[in-house]
Order: sequence, then C-alpha cells, then structure tokens
Amino acid sequence: MSEKKDNKVPSALMAMAWVLVLGGLAPMLDGTMVNIAIPHLVSTFHTSLSHVQWIASAYLLTMGIAIPFSGWLLNHFNGRLAYLWAQIIFLIGSIVAALSPDLNWLIGARVVQGFGAGLVIPMLTTLLVQQAGVYFRKLMLIVALPMMLGPIFGPIIGGLIMNSVSWEWIFWVNVPVSALAIIGIFWKLPSMPAQNTKKPFDLIGTLLFGGFATSLIYAVVKANKTLWNQDTKPFIILGLALFVVYLIWAYFRKGNAVLPLHLFGFKSYVGATLGLILAGVVMNGTSLLLTTYFQSARGFSALNAAYALIPQGIGMFLARPLTGKLMDKLGMKNLVFCSLVLVVGGLAALTKVDETTSMWLISAILFISGIGINTVFMPLMTDAYTGMPKQDVPEATIGTRIFQNVGGAYGTSLVAMLVASQLTHLLTTKHMMFSPHVYALALQHGFFWLGVLALAIVIPGFLLSGKDKH
Repeated sequence: MSEKKDNKVPSALMAMAWVLVLGGLAPMLDGTMVNIAIPHLVSTFHTSLSHVQWIASAYLLTMGIAIPFSGWLLNHFNGRLAYLWAQIIFLIGSIVAALSPDLNWLIGARVVQGFGAGLVIPMLTTLLVQQAGVYFRKLMLIVALPMMLGPIFGPIIGGLIMNSVSWEWIFWVNVPVSALAIIGIFWKLPSMPAQNTKKPFDLIGTLLFGGFATSLIYAVVKANKTLWNQDTKPFIILGLALFVVYLIWAYFRKGNAVLPLHLFGFKSYVGATLGLILAGVVMNGTSLLLTTYFQSARGFSALNAAYALIPQGIGMFLARPLTGKLMDKLGMKNLVFCSLVLVVGGLAALTKVDETTSMWLISAILFISGIGINTVFMPLMTDAYTGMPKQDVPEATIGTRIFQNVGGAYGTSLVAMLVASQLTHLLTTKHMMFSPHVYALALQHGFFWLGVLALAIVIPGFLLSGKDKH
C-alpha cells in the first residue's frame, strides 16, 4: 500500500474519506462528552454515582460486543449499505437518549448508541483501506482525526453544552452530525461490493472474542482501588479463559475465524497493534492526569481544565500534514522512533510540574507532546495494513479496535491507580498534609510511568516497515 509521491488524491476519493470521517465524528466525541454530564445526571435523576456511571459503562461494553460484527457485515453486504445502517443505529440511540424519561431508559439508549458506534468506527477504517489504493497514507491522515481529537475536544464540547443548555443536548448534538453523515453516504459514498460473501458467520468465535473483550472491560468498570479484587477477579479470569478458548477455536477454524490467526503473520500488523495499545494508554492517560492536575492541583473547573488541553490538540492537528511527508521520507519505524523523543520528553517535563508551574510552560509542553503523539499514532494506524490483502482488512480492523479498547481501558485505570497509590504513600508513609502540592507530586508519579509506557513503544516499533525502496 505504498503511495505514489506527489499524487493528488482524486476529488471523489477525498469526498468519500470526509463522509467516512463525518460518520465517525459523533461516536468518537460522544463517550467523552457524556463523561462531563455524569455529576449533573446524579442530581437530575436523584440516584447514586454508581448507577449513573452505567451510561458510560453500557456504551463502552456494547461497543466491545458490536466490533466483531462489523467485519461480517462488510464481508456479506455492500459497504455503503452497512455503513448507512450503522449510522442509523447510532442516530436512533442518540434520539432515544435525548428523549429518555428516566435513567433506565437512558442506559438502554446508550446500549443502542454503543452498538452503533462499535460498528461505525471499525467500518470507517476498513472501508477507507479497501478503497484508498495508492492514496492510503494521505487519506489515513484524515480518517484518524476523530480518533485522536475526540478525547481532547469531547470534554470541551460537553462542558460548553452543560454550561449553556440542558443535559439532553449532549445527545441532541449528535443528531445533525449523524443526519449530515447519512446524507453524505447517499450523495458521495460509492457502492462498495461485499468482500467475501462465501465466508460463513463465525458465531462461536464472535461470542468468544466479544465475551473476552467485554469481560475484561467490565472488570475495569467494577475496579475500585485495585484491578485485582473480589469484584474483578471472576471477570478477569473469565475474560482470559475466553481468549484462550478463542485461540484454540481460531486455530481449527483457520481463515473462517472472526479474527484469523494468520493475520499475526504480518509483522507490521503485530507491531502496529501493540504500539497502538500503548499509544492509546499514553494519550488517554495523559489527558486523564492533566485534567486531574488542572482541577485538583490548580483549582480549575472541569470546562477550564478541558480548555487547558487545547494546545495538545492544536499540536496534533498542525502536525497532521507534515506526518504524511515524513512517513514517505523516513519510513514508519524511523518516524515512530523520532517522534517518541518528543512524547517521552514531554512526559519527562510533566514529572517536574507542580501547582506553581507557569501555564505558558505547560501549554508549550502540551503543544510539543501533541506533535509527538500525532506522529507516533499516525504511522502505527497506517502500518497495521501494510502488505495486507483487501479481504483481510475487515478482520484485521476488528483485532486492532478490540485490543485498543481493552488495552486502553486497563492502561488508563492502572495509571489512575498508580497515582492513587502514590497519594496514599505521601499522606501515610511520608506524613504529608493533603494539599494541591501533594496531589501534584502524586500526578508526577503517574506521568513518570506514562513516560515508561511511551518508551516501551520502541519494542513493537522494530516490527514496523521501513522506508520504501522506490
């Protein structure tokens, strides 16, 4: 899937890419927008935080169940039609959520939304890879936008909505975006024939693989101060057992498995998938710790904390056009290694930040880190499909999305627990008094471990492709 240099992307192909991106925008923003509304919904519905938290958990868990179905739909139905119905499912879930009379209705609507999102996001990547041809790298820079910017700008949009109008608008805002995407699908998306109608639906494999993902993610939902406790043990053990059984099933099922094992014979796919898991942890974990830092150590409101992350988003966005040129010039492996210097350097700088650090300095660190995150993330996303036949792309995308979701959930939770553990250590062993300074010290510990995880991307990075010979 190498790209001819200086080739301009045909307008029809560019229009298709932007329609796909528009379709993925609302699902990617939705999860982070809703998180902002959770404290408000606790008082609105006069219930507990643990009950309201299910509007986020239901979305995440149902996404894990839906992802394996995306490959089968694209194998058996026209891609244009499959993407259209995925959008309609998400749109229906959004409308029902906005009209929900009580919390149980809202949780049910989030299940529908999550299923639609679990279909939309992998389909977006799969359809682009299958249609892009030699323009693959340029178009991946467009398609990756909602995936990278969603975690940063979602809280800002959610905060603005909650500050201005009622909570229902968190869901109503999806309606025009999804409606425009549906119009775009009819208007600009070409017919995309089914990829492999002869491939049977792997129901057992789908149940095993979906069960593996949802069990492990549910364990994170149930986790409190530790990931391994009486509440989480059964789900972690069940998830790992289902994964082992799936591997045995896939070995005998061969190419008809929902995620065929032969995909792991592509070195770049293995390296990119492992790298994306770690990159997702670093990106989401950094946003989580920074938001906590701005609120707990600096006393910012949730909305102002989200605003403070904007320099990172700007860095990611501005680096996007340069990334495509660098992928051609340096190759995937070298670009990832060079970009990690910026990411690890930024996280190292954050280990020195406390409640008195200049916001100008923090903004500069975030801007540089944003450039680094973009130029790590993009080559990983692109190289996952290097040298892969078109018919393998739907299943390959299922694997990358599932592993990213599971890895991201666990990694972010582990980072949060490391910070909580360090805070306890400072308050008890070091006998410090609770203060913004102590909270900042605990967060420094989290940034250190995120830096270690970012550096670990070097290991799977060796499996990535190098510079094109021609």
